[in-house]
Amino acid sequence: MSQSSNFDSRTRTSNLVSFKLEDIRLQVENNEVADVTVNLDYIDGLNLSELKNVVPIANNIKDYLTNYPNNPNDLFEVINRNLTEELLTDDNLGLSEVLDSLSVNLDVSPKVIPFQFDTTNTRTPNGNINDIISFRLEDVTSPIDGGIVADVTVNLDYVDGIDSSVFKDVIPIGNYIKDFLANYPVEAGLYEVLNRDLTQGLLNDSNIGLSGVLDSLSVNLDVSPKIIPFQFDTTITRTANGDINDIVSFQLEDILLPIDGASVADVAVNLDYIDGIDPSAFKDVIPLGNFIEDYLTNYSHPNDSFEVVNNNLGNALLTNSNLGLSEVLDSLTVTLGASPGVIPFQFDNTVTLTPIGTTIFGGREFTPVL
Repeated sequence: MSQSSNFDSRTRTSNLVSFKLEDIRLQVENNEVADVTVNLDYIDGLNLSELKNVVPIANNIKDYLTNYPNNPNDLFEVINRNLTEELLTDDNLGLSEVLDSLSVNLDVSPKVIPFQFDTTNTRTPNGNINDIISFRLEDVTSPIDGGIVADVTVNLDYVDGIDSSVFKDVIPIGNYIKDFLANYPVEAGLYEVLNRDLTQGLLNDSNIGLSGVLDSLSVNLDVSPKIIPFQFDTTITRTANGDINDIVSFQLEDILLPIDGASVADVAVNLDYIDGIDPSAFKDVIPLGNFIEDYLTNYSHPNDSFEVVNNNLGNALLTNSNLGLSEVLDSLTVTLGASPGVIPFQFDNTVTLTPIGTTIFGGREFTPVL
């Protein structure tokens, strides 16, 4: 029997091996079903003869989860911790002697946890342990701007090696988020500020108890178009030592660009704000979107390549004093995705700019611009 017939997908690149098992039924109280993704990061320079056959590893995982030997009421985070320990300590598998790290992700289908949820545990043979929990709430409503609908993605990065008894139940966290957004007292404001307030509330709430157990908390609000007439999301990351990072992303679709005889392009923009910036400095993305659409639809050099167009657009955004981006951003990234036309295949170009310089990636040229 070939290896590939025993699991759903596998890729091997250099000394990293990954595979995924789908629809594994866990022998826990409610018989949840999970997909399991495994990453084996081998020691650099390891002799190829020491790479392990993944079929016994996959069989071990299936057997362990379908016959879970511990408390059936364990949190999935604890189950994953126990699984990775089992894999590294099993002498028959022999992973501890050949790996730099082992990472296992359990992606659990909604059941007792009524939303998308996954847990990733990474272990090293010398005892380092990292746990990251992610979950997603869909179609959460808030009265801001006349009533918005947003999907909320949360990442909990626990303190490395923390005792598994302090893992938090994600259901109360999810309920807190829904309640916070549904009862947000500001009826008109920026979603970036809403997300700042939400993440601060999560860390401050003593009943949830996240402060003191996390290295970082990250929340992404993906807002359905309404007041903002295009795809928009905001991600706030807070660390245990008080650092705050804000990234705002939005995308304009089907912009007509008068080059190469008229092209249609999608434009994706990422605004990486200066860490810890005052919320009053956040920029309204609607004028930015209008500026981009006007700039591209009235572009005056029809023979320019897409790379040059994108470079010029990025510089125009960063240097326009009315927009005021140069004073508030660590970096600005713009991706121009061109529909097939003169270029007969999918093509995109990304330019990343900082207040001190610009670098183009992803096209036919690499150009530093000061």
